[in-house]
Amino acid sequence: MRSIIRFQSLVASALIVCLSAFALWGCNSSAGDLVNSIDPDRKPINKSILGTNAFASDARFGTPEQQFREIRNQLGLRFVRVLFSWSDAVQPSPSASPNFGLYDNIVAALPADMDALVVLVGAPSWLSNPTNLVDGSRRKTFAESWVRAVATRYQNNPRIIGYQIWNEPNTTLFPENEFMGLVTDPVAYVEMLAFAHGVVKSISPGALVLNASTTAINQNYSETLDYNRAMRDAGALSFVDRWAIHYYGKQFENVVRNGGVEEFLDGLGVGVWVTESGAQGVNSQLAYGEQVWNYLTDQIGSIERIYQYQFAEATPADVSYGMRTLDPSFPVSDLYVSLSNG
Repeated sequence: MRSIIRFQSLVASALIVCLSAFALWGCNSSAGDLVNSIDPDRKPINKSILGTNAFASDARFGTPEQQFREIRNQLGLRFVRVLFSWSDAVQPSPSASPNFGLYDNIVAALPADMDALVVLVGAPSWLSNPTNLVDGSRRKTFAESWVRAVATRYQNNPRIIGYQIWNEPNTTLFPENEFMGLVTDPVAYVEMLAFAHGVVKSISPGALVLNASTTAINQNYSETLDYNRAMRDAGALSFVDRWAIHYYGKQFENVVRNGGVEEFLDGLGVGVWVTESGAQGVNSQLAYGEQVWNYLTDQIGSIERIYQYQFAEATPADVSYGMRTLDPSFPVSDLYVSLSNG
């Protein structure tokens, strides 16, 4: 979740790019040849696979029902990704019943022909007390206490298509990643995924389970891709119905290089959902979608869905990822206008 402005990745080193150029076009290719030669054409966005991240928690953009109906009726999108975060405010103690007020409102507001992917994250402070843990494990407690509570509550709701277990576990930007021991330990993340998968499938066998997307798989090459590889190697494919990634920036060379993103994703043998992707600035979002999303689906045949980040964001228009902003001069982005017209 990009609650603050995303860090942009460092440009790949000349050595790495040169090695990739050698692998793709031979030893006479330069680093510049590889990077600069990939400039995909812009094409109309395929709305049939496009959804958006819509957290519906900021009332300045309307009620959850108003926001979801705007997404469905004005923009013509049928998929949303929503966030159900476990916190002290939601469950102040292990003996307290979770407060589902906000989340019930979000689920009830979903139009009948819209589906929601629910991201499950969070770690209330009482997890720091070992006596509150299931089998001494924070990760198992997350699955048994939060995943189980959510899956049970919404098991009969057809608008909840599935659950994504955690978000960007490899970044220190979110303190709960370190608290849960995930930042440098993809094996630990897969352990948590396995616990959560077992819980969800025991309650709603038909609900999809997705892994946590790392930070953008194309950026910080090859560190982020390596975390994905390590999740796969630790057995994550046994616990997912779709593989989830985030994609920001461009870095097209990291998609097509030998051993790169395309090769990894198409080798998984499972459908891929891009659960976050987008660009900053209300006048930059359309060009990004028309170029980047089409390039990804052209190159990576396993991509089934892309969730734009995000529907609404209360940040300055020139740096906002939101298709809607609070800036009266730029209340909607160029992507919003295009989707509304098409």
